[in-house]
Amino acid sequence: MVVLPLADPARIVAADWNDGYGGYEPSALDGYAVLCGNPFDPLHVGGRDAEADLREVKRIIAAGDGQSRRVNYAEIVTDPDRGGNALFFPVNEEERDGYEALEEDGTVVCLAFIAY
Repeated sequence: MVVLPLADPARIVAADWNDGYGGYEPSALDGYAVLCGNPFDPLHVGGRDAEADLREVKRIIAAGDGQSRRVNYAEIVTDPDRGGNALFFPVNEEERDGYEALEEDGTVVCLAFIAY
């Protein structure tokens, strides 16, 4: 499970949780979950080489933090013109789902990902 809090706990508790990021399911790419907004999915961004992105992710995770500790995710900019990025997490499980906590005005205050 990965949880990305984007606001203080009180706002997250008060928010409404929805299944999936607006119908977008976290992508699966060769043993990695890819969390991103649908238009920034490396598998669907025109002109992107998703395999090159995956090689870079593997390199980042294998290189670690410079102190012999493995890092547990990598961030790749997939659409520099619009500031779009994707977070890659290694996962072994086949089933995956995402959730988002939204305030009444649509502000996202927390994202969660589970793999099982």
